[in-house]
Amino acid sequence: MVNNYLPILLAVIISITYYYSNKYKIKHKEWNRKIVSFSAGVSITYLLLELFPTFTEAALSLDKIIFISIPIGFIIHHILEKEIYIHNKRRELIRMLTLEENVFSFVYHLIIGVTLVTFAKGSATSALLFFIPMLSFTFLSNLPANSHPLKIKAIFLSSATLIGAITALLWTTIPTWLEISLMGLAIGILLFTIIRHHIPFGRRGHIGYITIGFIIYSILIIVSWYI
Repeated sequence: MVNNYLPILLAVIISITYYYSNKYKIKHKEWNRKIVSFSAGVSITYLLLELFPTFTEAALSLDKIIFISIPIGFIIHHILEKEIYIHNKRRELIRMLTLEENVFSFVYHLIIGVTLVTFAKGSATSALLFFIPMLSFTFLSNLPANSHPLKIKAIFLSSATLIGAITALLWTTIPTWLEISLMGLAIGILLFTIIRHHIPFGRRGHIGYITIGFIIYSILIIVSWYI
């Protein structure tokens, strides 16, 4: 029963964070560069040290073809964003990026909700380790998009993670191959987002905070292997 409540609780926290991050434009605050750097260290560490190995073990136990879900997630995100930049004039760019972020982020957070349930079925520790990078992903989305002006629609878009978690809990016969494939899509999208939007380039960012994020999350993940 705890494994049912935990993903719902974590999904609610992500949904609330999504709503208020857009509402108050937290991602545009000056002080968030340090947080972005720390989050980048945490996210890339979790992706390479825990999420990808977990996916690899599961995919190899089923069928290698499931690995195709990772580049699909990466390439779809890249193509959509690239097409928007290429085919829209400057004055239309923000509107189209907002549309992309709303639609793509909604679908991605549905996947996050489903994946939260998948990890919670294994252990609370796995779910929590997945939750923290996903929360930072939600908190620090860096696309230059505008928040939705309609409160009802903003709440609906923000509820995607919760909807995904509830759907996964109610759909008790969800195929294992689909669960793992959704995890692969999440990996591909997260990899693109970290490289494209979260890792500060040039003189931006703080090396110290990236390093701290790497060290702290490496320790947490390694400890989780032995408990």
